[in-house]
Amino acid sequence: MREEIRKRLQHFYPGEAFPAEMLEAALHNGEIVTDKEKILPYLQTALFDEKVLEVELDGLPGIYFSRLKDDLPDPVEDEIEGQNVFIEPEYEPGGYLTEMDHIVTLPLEPGLGNLHLRYSRSIVIRMFTSAFAVEMGTTFEDLAKVQDIPVLRLAFPELARIVRNAREFRAKVPENLNFIVSIESGEGSPELVAVPVNISIKGVAFAVSKQEQRSFQIDQRYTIKLYLEDELRANLVGTVRHLSRIRKKNGIEHLCGVEFDLSSRTMAAVVESLVATVQRAHLKELAEKSQLSGIDLIA
Repeated sequence: MREEIRKRLQHFYPGEAFPAEMLEAALHNGEIVTDKEKILPYLQTALFDEKVLEVELDGLPGIYFSRLKDDLPDPVEDEIEGQNVFIEPEYEPGGYLTEMDHIVTLPLEPGLGNLHLRYSRSIVIRMFTSAFAVEMGTTFEDLAKVQDIPVLRLAFPELARIVRNAREFRAKVPENLNFIVSIESGEGSPELVAVPVNISIKGVAFAVSKQEQRSFQIDQRYTIKLYLEDELRANLVGTVRHLSRIRKKNGIEHLCGVEFDLSSRTMAAVVESLVATVQRAHLKELAEKSQLSGIDLIA
């Protein structure tokens, strides 16, 4: 059994070694999981919390992005009062995951990853919680459609690996939180107001339109103002570190990631307080989603 797990790990992580002692400790500590029922809660969390997923193909260094999609059944035609109508079949949201047969994701961004994925030998999907990253190994099955939306059908993950300290903690910004960011590129330039997607001690990522994203440049410095409940909480300088595209249920989300230049301990403390406030709001939102779905989602 241990040898089979080692072979699977080497398949999904071809550049790493898994000596017997390390493997035994990881299995004992729950840092390597092969039980599908224990992998299921991570996938349910990714679906209901609409988490951004990182995708690695064949152990190569490039990162692609996607989100899980619910495998909704097609409407069925029925006759009601002499008229043919299409009705939605009864379906419990996220129900297909409990079959532990396959998962469905939106197409990858950047789009070139979709071609690579079709011919890949191994796929690793990474999602982040508040305390660690979860990496799940899977394989490509088919291109499909869910209610006319193109999707990728992947096998239910064979294993999961818990990775701690994978990156700095990023608090997801709930949609109902009145938190905005304004950006100035220079004196006299108009301010751009955007909605943050996540925030950490080191920086913030915010969503912009395709046209607005074109006005940002990697490594360019901007003045950043953070407002919470219409109150200015921080006025600082940040440097753009990444520009990316991620698919949502409807369309494409264009993101800009900015690294803060924290000039003083006082400013760092202000940002830490903001991150804590956002995290509390996200935990509350996640608790509400857990109650509605009847599933214990992972923070």
